Amino acid sequence: MLSSEAAGPGWKIKALACALGLALLAGCQVKPLYGSLDGETQSISVSHADSRVEQTVRNELVLGFGGEQTNTAYQLDLSVSSGVTGLLPGGIDNEFSAARATVTASYVLKSTSTGEIVKSGSRFADAQLDLPSQQFAQVRAKLDAEDRAARAVAALVRADVAAALGR
Repeated sequence: MLSSEAAGPGWKIKALACALGLALLAGCQVKPLYGSLDGETQSISVSHADSRVEQTVRNELVLGFGGEQTNTAYQLDLSVSSGVTGLLPGGIDNEFSAARATVTASYVLKSTSTGEIVKSGSRFADAQLDLPSQQFAQVRAKLDAEDRAARAVAALVRADVAAALGR
């Protein structure tokens, strides 16, 4: 607005509407969509891992829950499986040139004091990968894809646990 322009007659209505809007927003409370990740979720112990992929998922969950804890309020029993399947056959001898790594995590969240099941479920994630002709490069690509899928599964499980404890 230029200094030469005079304020119009509608400025009082705009100021009143703005004040009314601020008064209505004063009563609002903002909460995270999936609950808070402090307090109760800081007190979760995760079961020990049996495989490399399960260890990756476990590590992500432990870090997300605030580190290793003793005397926790909840126990998260975790079971993880993984697999790699070929997608696009091609090349001279019809070998797969692309693949998908799938990691599936089944979990049960129990209260340590009562043994009551708070939440249980299963989550999975996929990661795409290219399979080059070199053997070592194929192995490394599979490991990297499994790690990406494991981190994605851990994030999904963590969100489920936070939503269950946030209720």
